[in-house]
Amino acid sequence: MRSHRPKNIKSHNLNVLRYLLRENRFLSTKKISDISGLSVVSINKLLPELLETGEITIQKNPAITGGRRAAVYEFNPNFNLILVVKFSEIDKEIQGSFHVCNLFGEVIKEKSYQKHELTWEMLKQHLSLFIEKYPMIKWIIFGIPGVEIEGKLKIMDFEPLYLLNLRELIQEEFGVDVWIENDINATTLGYAAQLKLEDEIYVSLYYPESYLLGVGIVYDGKLFRGKHGLSGEIQHLPLQNNQNSLPKAHDNLVKNIQEVLQTVISLYDPTKIVIYTNSSGFSIADLKRIQLELTTIFPYFELADLELGENFQKDYLQGLIHIGIEQSINDIQ
Repeated sequence: MRSHRPKNIKSHNLNVLRYLLRENRFLSTKKISDISGLSVVSINKLLPELLETGEITIQKNPAITGGRRAAVYEFNPNFNLILVVKFSEIDKEIQGSFHVCNLFGEVIKEKSYQKHELTWEMLKQHLSLFIEKYPMIKWIIFGIPGVEIEGKLKIMDFEPLYLLNLRELIQEEFGVDVWIENDINATTLGYAAQLKLEDEIYVSLYYPESYLLGVGIVYDGKLFRGKHGLSGEIQHLPLQNNQNSLPKAHDNLVKNIQEVLQTVISLYDPTKIVIYTNSSGFSIADLKRIQLELTTIFPYFELADLELGENFQKDYLQGLIHIGIEQSINDIQ
């Protein structure tokens, strides 16, 4: 992240320092200057502001590289904390997992709850306990098997929260900022963020055992949600092998995945497609057969990379943490 000369030079250059120190964890003034292009004099004028707010600290025992000991500045990852609340299907039931994370994305505390422990009143109690114990929580990031539309959870696989204005209720109750993200959107973002590639399109398909298919789309590191957040709600497509019927028979599942992949490739021509399924019946052999069929439908170019997602829950959590860090850093700036 290089410095430049916008209207508010000081604000921009402070953000340069924040970004570099968070990405590198600790740096000397000279190193910051080398990376950013800012002068040492300018950096020394800006650092006291970040020290005063507690965003950074001075490393107590920096290494001596010869000559006078140079001060090393360290990003404070606990300056703000994030509470990630992830609703997901585990063993055919929706469960909720709570994760307190710092600005390095490290999980400080986590706890899971079963479906019967996640009514609205009990959810408030859980949130209250976390916020009381970790008062530096500034954002709560919800991952849900559904979509928030016009402030309400109008599409929601978890009945106790259906049609609630969750964002407004939480903000009024606890006075913290709230972000709500669809599960496969967050998962696709979590997968794509690890690769850190620009100008690429990533698509993920998610087939839970007891709920409907979802699709996530990331372009150039950003989620594509559509005007109302309905992008990826692909169960509305008039497919021959519709997966609205549950449980999902293996042959129908394979045919549905092929039809969805054909639709996704036609619409988005993505770089990579990842398929997550909680069904143990869908295999690499199934995916290879689908890929062979698709090469006859799309003979013009090499198809997008297709792969089976290895760990939906891990990528889901990473995506939510990524969103939380972005929101927290934007607030600081």
